[in-house]
Amino acid sequence: MSTASSIDHAWLQQKWQTLTASVFADPAAADAVWNELLRHYSEPQRKYHNLSHVAALLRRAEQHKEHIRQMEVVEFAIWFHDVIYDTHLKDNEERSAEWARCAMIAMHLDEYHIPPVMACIAATAMHTVRSPEIPDLPLFLDMDLAILGADEDVYHAYSQAIRAEYIWVAEEDFRRGRGRVIEDFLQRPSLFYTPMMVASLEKQARRNLDVELRELGQA
Repeated sequence: MSTASSIDHAWLQQKWQTLTASVFADPAAADAVWNELLRHYSEPQRKYHNLSHVAALLRRAEQHKEHIRQMEVVEFAIWFHDVIYDTHLKDNEERSAEWARCAMIAMHLDEYHIPPVMACIAATAMHTVRSPEIPDLPLFLDMDLAILGADEDVYHAYSQAIRAEYIWVAEEDFRRGRGRVIEDFLQRPSLFYTPMMVASLEKQARRNLDVELRELGQA
């Protein structure tokens, strides 16, 4: 799994500039937001929710572009959805959505972009589709959880990175809490919403979650 240090910042910056230019964002404001995004996603406590995660989602969006109706909404949601990430907090998604709203206003974006981006970010709190009027929300959520269906070694690195982000939590407390999260996922009829993600990732994702649950001693 990529780390933040191995990410091509020039590629990310080009993606950001192309996105913001496509919606006629104020260039100076877009540059300022880019610098803030870079600062937030480079925070040292982030072992998974960093620039490598953003880059992975942007590449997935490219791969699935023929299935995406509003690419600008999906890409802004990707950039903003974890901009606030503090494992001591319970409202990171709400804070990230508000941060996104302020950033989009600062860049003078057309207001119609703001609600769907905020809704996509908010939906990552529970990973449920509660805004059916946003056509790309199911795929956005699936891309965010695609790591669950990764190869075993990649998934193991991901689970270790999540543990590192909660290093301040006592081991037994982490095992119980992480176990509950995994059990909640496994109880869902499907981990993914889109047929293509179900077909390609569901089986491996459930296998990975089962293995981690056993390793946590919660199975």
